[in-house]
Amino acid sequence: MEDGKIVDGSIWIYAPNRGAPVFFAVAFLATGAAHAWQATFYKSWTLTGWYALCGALFAAGFIIRELGAFDYTKLVYYIVSSCLVYFAPPIYELCNYYVLGRILYFVPYHSPIHPGRVLTTFAAISFIVETLNGIGVSYESNRSLPEGIQRTGQSLLKASLILQLIVVTLFVMLAATFHMKCRRNGINHVKVNQPLLTLYISSAIILVRCIYRTVEFLGFTSIDYTSPNLSPILRYEWFFYVFEATLMLCNSVLLNVRHPRRWLPSSNKVYLAKDGVTEIMGPGYKQDRNILATLFDPFDVIGMIKGRDQASRFWDDSNSVALRKVEVSPASQAAPRQAKEPV
Repeated sequence: MEDGKIVDGSIWIYAPNRGAPVFFAVAFLATGAAHAWQATFYKSWTLTGWYALCGALFAAGFIIRELGAFDYTKLVYYIVSSCLVYFAPPIYELCNYYVLGRILYFVPYHSPIHPGRVLTTFAAISFIVETLNGIGVSYESNRSLPEGIQRTGQSLLKASLILQLIVVTLFVMLAATFHMKCRRNGINHVKVNQPLLTLYISSAIILVRCIYRTVEFLGFTSIDYTSPNLSPILRYEWFFYVFEATLMLCNSVLLNVRHPRRWLPSSNKVYLAKDGVTEIMGPGYKQDRNILATLFDPFDVIGMIKGRDQASRFWDDSNSVALRKVEVSPASQAAPRQAKEPV
């Protein structure tokens, strides 16, 4: 692993390290178990339960990689481990989309897009990414397939990674647009700022990982894995452990330490009044469009033209708001109390 030399007969190109997979398998099991406990404690399985799945996928991938380290000529270990490791990062992205949607529900009047459409739109893209990932990695990692199919797998993985780069960038731009709009209008609440900061850090970590993987696959010049001209990223295992394993472990631990439910209310019907202090139990957003309309017109341009978006602005109903006020909590508090349903 250290000298970058190609090991004869190794499916992995090098002789895999035997200690690192054990460490990362245990670490991802621990952080995944912590996420499962947090999802139970905060009653947020719908919002954050996927974090536990990501930890399990990575742990399983490194367990298989450990088996491959003792028999690096066995193709099945390489294929299964590669697939498991590739599946998890896009799910972290999906969780981030869900969390951003919940933040937008909390300040609906400054949301650039219907909060529910953040999840449906970006989840649809994530489904495409996972499909490309699944097919691509199964083709690329199976060295027994014809060269043409392996090249197809590499092309699918490249397309998937480039799409992830674009989507993460657009996601951060959407979050930043919303954040700036809040600040310009005097909304400086801990329940907005803290989860957004977590999303920014998590997205940056995922972006660096995607750049690494993109550079890795753009470095493929041939299917001949015995060529001395192979990219150093392929010949040195430490690249994988730094830019994939370590980064994704840091992302998972970040989401343990800065769990979104530390700040976000349990119900997406709770929103922040325009005074930036009062939390209100509202009727919530209603999704009155079919899934295809949501996917192809996430900003509801047609609704803006017809005035449908004006009719859904429940936060402007002063009479209704007066009846639903449930709490005034200083924005400077680290964790304001939860809003409750009116009796």
